[in-house]
Amino acid sequence: MQTKAFLTILIIGLAVLTACGEKHTDAVSDLSAVPVSVISAQYQSISTTLEVPGTVQPRKRIALASQINGFVKEMRVRAGDRVKSGQVLATLDSRDAANQQAAAESAVREAQAALSEAGRAYQAAVEMQRAAKSALNLANQTYTRYQKLFESRSVSPQEMDEIRTRRDGAQAEFSSREAMVAAAEDRIQQVEARISQAKAQAGRADVLMSYTRIDAPESGVVVERSADSGTAIFPGSPLLVMETTGKPQVLASIPTEYSGHLKIGMAIRLRQSDSTPFMEGKLSEIVPQSNPATHSIQFKVDLPSDAAVVHGQYMKLEVPTGTRDALLIARSAVRESGQLIGLYVVENESRASFRLVKTSPYDAEKLEILSGVGQGEKIILQPDDRITDGMPVEIQL
Repeated sequence: MQTKAFLTILIIGLAVLTACGEKHTDAVSDLSAVPVSVISAQYQSISTTLEVPGTVQPRKRIALASQINGFVKEMRVRAGDRVKSGQVLATLDSRDAANQQAAAESAVREAQAALSEAGRAYQAAVEMQRAAKSALNLANQTYTRYQKLFESRSVSPQEMDEIRTRRDGAQAEFSSREAMVAAAEDRIQQVEARISQAKAQAGRADVLMSYTRIDAPESGVVVERSADSGTAIFPGSPLLVMETTGKPQVLASIPTEYSGHLKIGMAIRLRQSDSTPFMEGKLSEIVPQSNPATHSIQFKVDLPSDAAVVHGQYMKLEVPTGTRDALLIARSAVRESGQLIGLYVVENESRASFRLVKTSPYDAEKLEILSGVGQGEKIILQPDDRITDGMPVEIQL
């Protein structure tokens, strides 16, 4: 009896539903056809990809440390501050550097004064050498004349000895003056060497002085601050860490067996999550060493200049590994109602039929249809509120 009663109720329910469906169909049939634009569902070849995780990182991470002994005089930035290239970030104790710089500058001035004095001594030696040369020439000429007179017995041997002695003395004087000129030249070379040494010392003092001011090497943001005003420092003491903000990159890893697909300059699609649109980056660097623990290779991808990302942010990357056929459709054709996703297919060239589909994001404008639509079916491109299931439609060419 209970079974018969259940069957009776089921038959009555089906009859009611059938009647309601027929009434709905009749009501829809009475409506005017809505003009629609359609596309034919066609498979197309797209790249197959391997999804790997990545992390946004700065193009450069710069650690700034002390190069001198002393203490921090002033720290002008804090963690989180944005800075410009060349901006003074901190100043260090400069007294020792200033003293060395003053001593080096004094040594340069002293050496330059010595060079002037050596130059004057050289000029004096040259003048005396010139005078000695003239005296020697005169002595040689006089000796030659007396030699002829002596041969003709017009002068005595004593007079000839006196002339010879004068010539020899002139020769010795000239040799002495030549030695003085050579000594003066050596003195100039020594002083010039002293000047070079003093200038080198002055250059080192200038470099040491420059170490007392910490400038930002590039524009970026301060991410770490390791010292405060008054902190004692030594060469190598960490002060600040900054990261560049321009042209961020994504660091990712790929299993070694897929590393052959990586090519410098290739396009890589990225997104922050499954619900965000893709952006396109360029592969800029491949680390040529495999990690033996993870059997993977790291690579870097340059992000678009307008990418709204922050350092440390998680990213999903799609690395092309080949091609496959896929059915892509404009996002405007898809309708979502809660967790239900569907689109309208034109059946028998005259009626809109709502079809539940399974989709996967492809890019900012298209979705990939995984199931629910077949090859060649006509899909309504931009269904408005007038389109309902079973609605008569007129395809616009």
